Amino acid sequence: MTTGTKKSVLSPVDARIEVPMIEKKTGQVLAFVGNNVQLMDMQNYETFETPMPEEEEIKSKLAQGVEVEYWQMLGQNKIMRTKG
Repeated sequence: MTTGTKKSVLSPVDARIEVPMIEKKTGQVLAFVGNNVQLMDMQNYETFETPMPEEEEIKSKLAQGVEVEYWQMLGQNKIMRTKG
């Protein structure tokens, strides 16, 4: 999961660095399950659970039916913002 901090890498010019691919997707909140949020992807209608965001600004706007932007990275999902 992201730590919210920026990282600096010092290496020779010919060195290879792996950069994680980030997919930005849209989902709809279906339900709250403990400390997780159940989302439905708006493209393929797949449902899955992702951790509740720690940011109070985002958390306060979450409700059933709300559309959110989430990022899929390193095999994990993170809600980044609400839409609308």
